[in-house]
Amino acid sequence: MGFAPNRPAPCGADDPYRTIRWGFLFIRGEGSGEMDEEKFIGYFRLIETCRQPGCPICRCITDESRNHLAALLYEQVTDPDTRRAIRASWGFCNWHTWMLLEIDNSLFGAAIIYEDLVKLALRGTERLAHRTRRRQGRGWFDALIRRHRRPAIVELYHRRRVCPACASAADTEKRYLETLVKFVDDGDLRAAYARSDGLCLPHVVAAMEQNAERPELWTLVERTREKWASVGKDIASFVSKHDYRNREPYTEAEAVSYGRAFEMLVGARSVFGNDVHARTSVSRARRSGTSIPVVPPPPDRDGFQSPRTRETTP
Repeated sequence: MGFAPNRPAPCGADDPYRTIRWGFLFIRGEGSGEMDEEKFIGYFRLIETCRQPGCPICRCITDESRNHLAALLYEQVTDPDTRRAIRASWGFCNWHTWMLLEIDNSLFGAAIIYEDLVKLALRGTERLAHRTRRRQGRGWFDALIRRHRRPAIVELYHRRRVCPACASAADTEKRYLETLVKFVDDGDLRAAYARSDGLCLPHVVAAMEQNAERPELWTLVERTREKWASVGKDIASFVSKHDYRNREPYTEAEAVSYGRAFEMLVGARSVFGNDVHARTSVSRARRSGTSIPVVPPPPDRDGFQSPRTRETTP
């Protein structure tokens, strides 16, 4: 998954699931007079995002990340705890830093934060300038014994805290996935999901990791695979119609099938980042003592095949 561990729980206005009187709706069973289910506001946001193209969980994470940053810029720029958390992570990640430009009237607040971060970067690299000057004129033996020593800033950089916006997004992702799995057979959400493009592969895997014990999970997986089959059919037709002998026009679904396939396999743009620095992220997770659970699929219901371990005979 794209979000790092050790994430603090969001609080106050930044938490879309906070328990407030208007934040959830109680549904009573027909004729029973008793409360049947408790539906948080995230349930209705899921229904809304199912109307949009692409993975609904990716849309929820993107929207909530933008809301989190907007609230921070408008209300918490000068808050000491917020500024300490941002300094500890050396600012926001690449995705959330550039997302600041998407928020209306955000430049002043962002400039205040990044003025401080620029000073931090200059202080952190100040010793490197002195170190370079001291090394000039030193002999080859001194250079030999020192060349394997990494500057302290390298270690500090790799040990920086997780981006605060990513920490909030990871909690948001977990709660939306739990809501989707829990209410997958609920009438409103079931109908909305049927009209959606379904989850992307990374979020199906995340749902398996987080909700492996819930029987509703496999209902969600089966319905999602039906969505994927539709993508496969459309993109296969799109490819076949490139034959020079073809005279049949592309359908609307076929014309955008490659984009749907992109998002199906990797999620929405920027949500899961890239693998260029994946090794660094894994090492940071290991140093923090966090392990990634491996959940075996139930027999005869897994849509993916794992490579079998070869048995060697003595």
